[in-house]
Amino acid sequence: MKKFILSAVLIGLFVVPTANVFAQENERTSHWSLGIRGGGTYFRVAPSAVERMDNMSWGVGGVLEYTINPLWGFGLSVDWLNFDRPNLEGRTLDLGLFSSVNVLNLFSPNRSGWRRGGLYFNMGAGAGLYDASGSEAVNGVAPFGMVGAGIEVPLGNTFALFGDAQYRQYAPLASAGLASSSRADNDAVFVALGLRVKFGANSRQHVRNMRPVTEKDAIEALRRELRGVEDKVNTTAGNVDNLNRRVNDEVRAQQANNAAQQAQIDQLRKDLDALKNYQPVVMHNIQFQFESARLTAQSIPAIEQIARELKANQNWSKLTITGYTCNMGPDAVNNRLSLQRAEAVKNELVRLGIPANRIEVVGKGSANPIASNATLAGRQQNRRVEFQLAR
Repeated sequence: MKKFILSAVLIGLFVVPTANVFAQENERTSHWSLGIRGGGTYFRVAPSAVERMDNMSWGVGGVLEYTINPLWGFGLSVDWLNFDRPNLEGRTLDLGLFSSVNVLNLFSPNRSGWRRGGLYFNMGAGAGLYDASGSEAVNGVAPFGMVGAGIEVPLGNTFALFGDAQYRQYAPLASAGLASSSRADNDAVFVALGLRVKFGANSRQHVRNMRPVTEKDAIEALRRELRGVEDKVNTTAGNVDNLNRRVNDEVRAQQANNAAQQAQIDQLRKDLDALKNYQPVVMHNIQFQFESARLTAQSIPAIEQIARELKANQNWSKLTITGYTCNMGPDAVNNRLSLQRAEAVKNELVRLGIPANRIEVVGKGSANPIASNATLAGRQQNRRVEFQLAR
């Protein structure tokens, strides 16, 4: 049984904490705590006491501890311990470094409430600054090793009650002028109760209040991470699908636009061929803003192409541009608007280098429709300009 307990303590002190520290170091936690304690001592130093009870006295001290993770920590202890009896009066100021492990977190990590405390085993070493007076006064420094155990009960997040018992084995103490090589004459037990303050526990999670990461926790964390990765993959796949749809929509729209532009180019070529053959031509690519004689931007390339053809072919004497409207609105307004539209085309041709004296403009309003005015598409076709070359 003793071997089992010792093995568990050694595993807790040196093996399990090393693995567990990396599992929780990403959490925003606090680690430092301070404990104040006081209790009784039982010293066996030479010369031996007449009665066993004479070995008992008192001591006070404190510990400053850094708890690395819910299993393991290390710290500094400072204790003022007395050994007062009829034949010897003395005291020692012990300064020690120790490591501790919470064995309850090894075997029962899922506790809650007041059971969230712990059962700690610790071991360490240090030095005792002692002085004693018996037959003569002596003082010195004695190295020591220590092992111990303690329990801790939380009082909320910040405070905890604790009790511990430690066995300390000193190098021979030259007490009262008499050094003894017997181990029984150079050891002590310190049993104490105390109050621990866990720094920062109100604003963040303190490690001593946490349970260790178990295999189940690690698996669940891995599952959460995998679910997160899966969600990201699904989101990325959805974004890719949306992007593909947008690209396909844009490609189809561009293809439709290209087809429409190609149809306009083909129609313009036909119109220009007819114009060169001195046939009356309706220029469908020349359009105007609604109820206005202002040319649309899309009309300019068609007029520029007409200007190039007119410059290339000088076998004509006059160009007649006739403007038309649909039947919407009064005749007087339509006649005026149709003439203004024909003049707008003439002005653009003149700007492009065609002589103004070779261009005649006519406005015929809603006369001579080429489509039904009963439909929107028909009315759009009737709002037009016609070109006629004369030799």
